[in-house]
Amino acid sequence: MTVRTTSKTVTFMHPFSLSGAIEAHPAGTYTVETDEELLQPSSLPAYRRIATLLRLERNTGAVLTQIVETNPVELAAALARDATAGRNGAATGSPAKLSCLEKGAWPMDSFREGWKEWVTLNATDLTWMALVIGGVLFTTLLMRG
Repeated sequence: MTVRTTSKTVTFMHPFSLSGAIEAHPAGTYTVETDEELLQPSSLPAYRRIATLLRLERNTGAVLTQIVETNPVELAAALARDATAGRNGAATGSPAKLSCLEKGAWPMDSFREGWKEWVTLNATDLTWMALVIGGVLFTTLLMRG
């Protein structure tokens, strides 16, 4: 089994929390590592995500690092909430407190940002899905003609 690990950084402008966390994590830059396994060695490699890890570092005199497995969809949602809170000056991102929602100014922008983050975190899965759909369409065309 071939496994590859990709790493990227994400920045939260406000404190955030993910499910299973005892307390909110402070604003800052975090490293997200994604482990993917090669589905089958071929001319077009395709990978499947097997783990998404978030590196939490605390500096309390000594640097303490904790690595937690996280749901990439939940992480993308937390980033979208953080971006929304930044646009409106609110730290909560609660729709009831967002004046822009009442005006209808940003829902589509928020959706686009969340979608971009989701696509970034799920690019391998989307590539695999496109290959499968393309193969089905190609096979269907061969069977008809």
